[in-house]
Amino acid sequence: METAIGFKGERVSVLPQPFIDLMKDNPLTGDLFVTSIGYVSNATHHYKTAHNDSEEYLLIYCTIGKGTVESQGLNYEIRANQFLVIHAGRSHTIKADPASPWTLYWATFRGEKARIYASMMEAPATVTPTPYSRIEQRIEVFEAVYGLLSSELSIEKLNLANIFFALFLSSLVYVDLFRSAQPRAGTQAQAMVNRVTHYMSENIEKNLTLKELADYAGYSPSYFYRNFTREMEESPINYFIKMKINKASIYLIKSSMSISQIAVKLGFSSADYFSRTFKKIVGISASEFRNQDFRL
Repeated sequence: METAIGFKGERVSVLPQPFIDLMKDNPLTGDLFVTSIGYVSNATHHYKTAHNDSEEYLLIYCTIGKGTVESQGLNYEIRANQFLVIHAGRSHTIKADPASPWTLYWATFRGEKARIYASMMEAPATVTPTPYSRIEQRIEVFEAVYGLLSSELSIEKLNLANIFFALFLSSLVYVDLFRSAQPRAGTQAQAMVNRVTHYMSENIEKNLTLKELADYAGYSPSYFYRNFTREMEESPINYFIKMKINKASIYLIKSSMSISQIAVKLGFSSADYFSRTFKKIVGISASEFRNQDFRL
């Protein structure tokens, strides 16, 4: 496999061959196990190729931007909120769109269940955003898999990572059931705010504007701004930025991502801007916060 690497904010974890060999005969998760996993954000010129002797299935899940997939004479355009699995043994090339490069979550995986999942995901499908999309929860499951596989490995961690990965795949294959499994609470008075804050959470990696938030709520920007600010005692954009910083705090505690990687992942224009914003809101720098050695 040939992979272009070194993109800003990119993260990759590859399972060493001895652990792959262990997984093949593992009675608990040997029928579906991850061999590598990664993430790229706004990755201009990103590409990945594999030859037809590969034993691995490849999942790609695009959350922002777009790109193309070429495989076995077929060409697909993959846009935001779409996913696809490329079957093992199929030569392919994936490329980010040069004008609107994608943010991509990807993983390679093997096992008897891998073939079954792939058969249900071999054509591009869309996770249509709704007030109950649970996109952020799905990403958290992916991050759990990545975190387990990028730390010191053990059979227990591998098993848990692969169980989580099965949940991640299932959340895409059975997207409507995954959504309906979450309680839908909220009063009528809070309906607009609940919908918009959920939308913010689902799009935490993007740079949403006031107009985009107002359009989603179905109001004019001025009307939306007044009502949101009255309900939350915070302007919509300030609230969204604080959500990003709260998410960054979790990443600083629970992940090994660098500060620059976290900045890219959460849509900040630069690591310096992220650092200034973090210190302004939290009161200490991101580095100082991480060094507090909190535990969640």
